[in-house]
Amino acid sequence: MQLLKGLHQTIYFLLELCMLGAYGYAGFHLSQHPYGKYLLAIGLPLAAATLWGIFAAPRSSHQLGFPYHSLFVLLMFGLAFFLLYRTGYTRLAIALTIVAFISELAALILKD
Repeated sequence: MQLLKGLHQTIYFLLELCMLGAYGYAGFHLSQHPYGKYLLAIGLPLAAATLWGIFAAPRSSHQLGFPYHSLFVLLMFGLAFFLLYRTGYTRLAIALTIVAFISELAALILKD
């Protein structure tokens, strides 16, 4: 069971990195202004990582409880889906969302 939890935590961490990458990529392509591209490419992942660290990180002192944590996680991945879809990466957006949803279900089952 510990091996399964460790594998799940590794996949979950990689999903978080993919989510932040999606925010950065979409941020770069959302703005037409040359400096705005870089500001959004850095600012969106930074804001997402800050929110994630406050409300969803395992060792956070402000971690949300059961239903709110899952809703927050799905909202963050849903926004990543929307941003990837908006930039034209529909298949990647769908794949990220499906894996994130399955991973969140696994977290609920494993009580991780």
